[in-house]
Amino acid sequence: MKKELNFYSTKVKKIVLICLISAMWIAPLVPVVLADETSISVTFDPDESVDIDVTPKSYDFGAVLAGTWENTSGSEFTLFNNGTTTMDTQIKSNATTDSAEMSLENAGNPGNNEYSIYTDNLDADGYITNAYAGDLDSALAASGSKGFDLHLNIGSSLSSNFSSQRTTIFLQGSVS
Repeated sequence: MKKELNFYSTKVKKIVLICLISAMWIAPLVPVVLADETSISVTFDPDESVDIDVTPKSYDFGAVLAGTWENTSGSEFTLFNNGTTTMDTQIKSNATTDSAEMSLENAGNPGNNEYSIYTDNLDADGYITNAYAGDLDSALAASGSKGFDLHLNIGSSLSSNFSSQRTTIFLQGSVS
């Protein structure tokens, strides 16, 4: 009987060994699904935005004599930050009037056929130049506004009695 058990035991071992070898060969060919996966696509835009505006869009100082100042008062202009972050503001003017008969004088000492424009009620008031320079107003809050005024200085002399002159002032907002 002992010999008979050995025979079956050897035969069983061979069958188990054949099954194991077969499983090793078949396993890479048979897909095994242990989990399932899906996904969500998330899109976002991390930008902050500055959206600058000003009202009114124009102003008429009327007749201004040579060598005098004309001023707006009571926060005639309102600067708006319609963006989502605080804004610094720079201001410049074109270098001349539309007719090119008068020129902007950047330092506030207008001479013959020149004019200067000065800001009032901004953080760092100063003469408006023909190039963006330092911030005249800093850290205007998102969705905030601020009133300010302009002062126009006509040069000490004019070579003629000019018709109405027009110049353009540009405002630029940047992330504070």
